[in-house]
Amino acid sequence: MEEVFSHIKQNIIVIAMILVMSIFGSLYFWTHKTKPVQNEIKTEVVTKDKEAPEKKQKINNDIFVVDIQGAVKNSGVYRVKKGTIVQDILQMAGGVMANADVKQINRAQKVTDQMQIYVPYTGETQVSPQNSANKGSGGGQKKVNINSAKADDFKDVSGIGPKKAEKIIAFREKNGNFKDLHDLTKVSGIGEKSLESLKDQLTV
Repeated sequence: MEEVFSHIKQNIIVIAMILVMSIFGSLYFWTHKTKPVQNEIKTEVVTKDKEAPEKKQKINNDIFVVDIQGAVKNSGVYRVKKGTIVQDILQMAGGVMANADVKQINRAQKVTDQMQIYVPYTGETQVSPQNSANKGSGGGQKKVNINSAKADDFKDVSGIGPKKAEKIIAFREKNGNFKDLHDLTKVSGIGEKSLESLKDQLTV
């Protein structure tokens, strides 16, 4: 026994080093064992973040922007869901006025993105602008193009006399073509109210 104790005393440093190494080895093992779980969670979060823009894009594609004008109580631009019909837009606009001629529009038609709906007044001929909810396909008054029209072309436009026609042409020649109908308000003598009655007779 004395020889055994003597042998242990002589090698106590080696035994202590083995114990320390065992402890550090155990700590290292348990520390690295939990890391893959953390990485897995992080990967899952990143994946969800990448999917979010795709879902958002899909939602945006289901929203249409529609402009409604004419004989309605609250004309303006409305955001609606895909599948909405003209009748729904009329209700969103507060309904039609008493002197509205709804027979000239298709209230069951599905709206499209950036569509313009014009509700004519009684006695007014429905114009056929692009993407409008009109029933006919070729009838109605022909619109006058303000970027190419001559003075005589405005003679059938209600609200534009010879002097205003000359002002429109002079403004166009000085500043270039009109980008949209609202640019007419830059012409002297044409305001927002005048434009409201003119926009169904003119185009760019």
